[in-house]
Amino acid sequence: MLQFCVSQQINETPFTFKSTNIHVYSLEEALYHVFHYWRESVDDFISDEMITWVSELGLSYIASKMKELTREEYFTKRLLDFLQLTEYFSTHELDALHSTLKAWEARREWEKLKERADFLVRKGEPAKGLPLYKRALQFEENAGLLNNMAVACMQISASKEALNYLTRALALAPKDLNIHLHYIEAAILSKHYEKAEKALEEASNLTSSHADIPFFYGLMAYGQKNYIQALHYYEQAITLNPSEPYYIYKIADVHKTMRQYEKALQTLSTIKNPSSGCYVKEAEIHSAAGDIPAALGCIRKAASADGARNANLLAKLAEYYRNDHDWPQAESAISKAVEIAPDNDSVRLENARIKKGLGRTREYQAELTAILKSFKERYRATDY
Repeated sequence: MLQFCVSQQINETPFTFKSTNIHVYSLEEALYHVFHYWRESVDDFISDEMITWVSELGLSYIASKMKELTREEYFTKRLLDFLQLTEYFSTHELDALHSTLKAWEARREWEKLKERADFLVRKGEPAKGLPLYKRALQFEENAGLLNNMAVACMQISASKEALNYLTRALALAPKDLNIHLHYIEAAILSKHYEKAEKALEEASNLTSSHADIPFFYGLMAYGQKNYIQALHYYEQAITLNPSEPYYIYKIADVHKTMRQYEKALQTLSTIKNPSSGCYVKEAEIHSAAGDIPAALGCIRKAASADGARNANLLAKLAEYYRNDHDWPQAESAISKAVEIAPDNDSVRLENARIKKGLGRTREYQAELTAILKSFKERYRATDY
């Protein structure tokens, strides 16, 4: 059945849901998003920003009803009342969602926070997930939650903090191989090699042939600048798990560090079905060798392989254009990245660098100030 929008005026200003980066242009699209992505919409669906946006659609009455919903104590009722602001969904659809919401709301608070944090980490935004993990830990401290918190820390190069969380996780689950492996990685990255070696011995007792065991010995050798030994261990890891491209990337990294660029590229050429990650690694090697045009070509391949909606890849493409002093292309690439993920740290930093390169000093300083402010706020929220 054809259904008309409650607002008949033309709208060119979208509302953007922060967690999914999906743009909506009508109230009906917003309702559809919240219905299908309700977990990701928790912080958005009756936010001040959305209420203002709905009011600007000419729907002041609905905006006032949304304000009333902010005073509702229970999430399930708040969400269902929002979805019933218009007759967009059937009773059957709302009843089915009601059952799902009741089951979800009955879960412990830490699980819901962890679920939201896990989503952000999978999306490539670990810094946004960290405050949610921290809040979850205030309700419950368990090995799985501590492990995920540590993984997110490592992704933002906070390896010492990750090691602390993994130490607590191992105390709760001393036989968990996955936690052992993450502990080893954090110990190596924070240069606690004695701790890493002891943990590697313990992990070896838990499994006889896990490819990550020689891999981490290689990572430790690489950290200590013993590159030949690192190659030896990485090759052992590949023998145990030939399908893992990350091990091949690390061999290429060793050759790149030794300025053996041709060998590094030959190593990558052994990957049968190269992904966007492979093209990015190839671009890094070309860039290290001083061949920026070749690096640009690889990043364009990566963006093509991964689709046009990957903000991190577009930011990387903008970076290489900037290094090649192709300012129009750099600005075009970063504008697309900003449109997709305006809150992404890598995107914002590259956007600031490009503004500086274009001589737009005021815009550069304003963007840098905003980035530093958000970093400080996030650090305070995380408070390791």
